[in-house]
Order: sequence, then C-alpha cells, then structure tokens
Amino acid sequence: MEYPKNQMEFERAFATDEQCLTFLSNIRFENGFICPKCNHNEYWVNNRGIAVCKICKHQHSITSGTIFHKSRISLVLLFRVLWFIVAQKNGVSASGIQRILELKKYSTTWTWLHKFRRLMILPNRDKLSGTIEVDETLVGGKRSGKRGRGAEGKILVIIAIEIQGKKTGRVRLSTIPDGSKASINLFIKSNIERESIIITDGWKGYADLKKMKYIRKIEEKKVKLDNELILPRVHKIASLLKRWLLGTHQNYVSHDKLDYYLDEFTFRYNRRNSKSRGSLFFSLLKQSMNQKPIDYKDIVNSTKIQ
Repeated sequence: MEYPKNQMEFERAFATDEQCLTFLSNIRFENGFICPKCNHNEYWVNNRGIAVCKICKHQHSITSGTIFHKSRISLVLLFRVLWFIVAQKNGVSASGIQRILELKKYSTTWTWLHKFRRLMILPNRDKLSGTIEVDETLVGGKRSGKRGRGAEGKILVIIAIEIQGKKTGRVRLSTIPDGSKASINLFIKSNIERESIIITDGWKGYADLKKMKYIRKIEEKKVKLDNELILPRVHKIASLLKRWLLGTHQNYVSHDKLDYYLDEFTFRYNRRNSKSRGSLFFSLLKQSMNQKPIDYKDIVNSTKIQ
C-alpha cells in the first residue's frame, strides 16, 4: 500500500474522515473483503465508516474491534496525532499535543497517547541475539538506593542492548520489582535468544544464566551515572532514557505506566536510523487495526503484565 512520505503528502492524503476511512478499510481488507453473510467480495464504505456488501447489503464497521471504535474524535485529528508522534524524533508529551492541535481536554489527549503507545511493541517480535550487555538502573526520584531492593521513589529498570562491534543494535527495557534471580530470569527468557552471549557484572541475580542455556561473561568495567555504577553500553541507553523522560515528559511518569513509556523509548531507539516517517506511521496504523478498544478508565487502572 502507498503511504505518505512527508508532511505535504500526509496533509493531502488525510484531509477528510472519508479519506482516513478508505485508508483504514484498505488495511483491514488488505487480503480481500469477504462478506460474513453471503461471502461476496465487493463492498463500498458509507460516510459512517461502515463497509456495505454490494450484494446483500450486510454492514460491517471498518473500525469495530480496533482502538478507533466509537471514537468521538474525528479520524482526521487522530491521524494527525499519530503522525505528530512519529514525526518528532524525541517524542511528544500529552500537553504538547494538546497545545499544538488545540484539543480541548488534557485527559483525552493523554488517553490517546497511551492508546498509541500500546501499538509500539509488535506481538511475537524477534528476541535479541548475538552478544548482549545487560544491567539495571534506577529511574525516578532523587534518593540513592540499594540495587536488590531499589530505593523509595525509584523504579528498577533492566536494560539489554545488542553489541555489534563498536556500535549497538536493538534494545529491550522493562521495569522489574527487584534485582532477584526470579525477576532477572523472566526478563532474560522473554527477550533474549538462548545460547546468546550475555555480558553482565558479578551480581548474583545473573547466576542462573548458564543453567538457562546462555553464555555468561562477567565484566566489571563500569561507568558512573546518578551515583550508581553500570556497564558502559547500558550506561549509554540509561543516560538517553533519563534525559528523554526529563526533557519530553518532565519525569511526570507514574510507576504503573512506566513500562509503556519504555515501550515508546524502545520503539524510537530501535528505529533511530529509519529515514521514513511515513513507514513508521503506516506500521503503527496497521497495528492499530489489531488493537482492541480500550477506554480511559481501562488505561488508568491498567498495569502492564510482563
């Protein structure tokens, strides 16, 4: 499918809700439309976002079962929000989008940003492989704290980064409740291919790696960040993460929602060399058609399950 490559093409392609609906219908029926009632393969889209079978007139909503279902905000505006998210290299805050797009309610903007963040991690994505450096850092607050338990007001975040010679590859981040073997093992198994080489420090939380079919290499060379010593490549990611949270979100990130911000950071870092904003926009829009509806109350009460 064709998608806009720049701002001017975006403005022309999605100037009306009808254009947005047509684009979503092309995504939804990318492999062809089949009427669930008569099995006919031709349809048209009315101005309410309904796909109507040309033979039996059965109606099927283009946006049903997606994050756009029953939205009170126009698709034109929501497409602009999504484009704005991918067009900004360092991300955007809810207040920034509310100001620029002149949205009335902050809670509405915040809700849609969180809906779109849920699109940023693809299901069944490939695990990290090769040589990976893994370490943890404390995020938030100003107090120092112990590694195994964290510190009051801080969140323990584990970071894994692929090493590719002098460069770095893909990254994975997640909050963990503590630095125990159980917490670390779950993250490792979920994010790193077996038989990969994992570089860690001497922390006892990584003691099971050999038993789990990984090759562990212990590295004690560390770099200081916020009064904690962490491995050098993880230090780079942790520094970028903390500057991003402070600069874009002013550190106003609640503990139970931090993982969704980590997902956004991961999405942006792993696509840092992408030259096409349009490709990222199209990728998220395709994901949106597979994302179940979620409302403000669900988002406020949700905590990501690792």
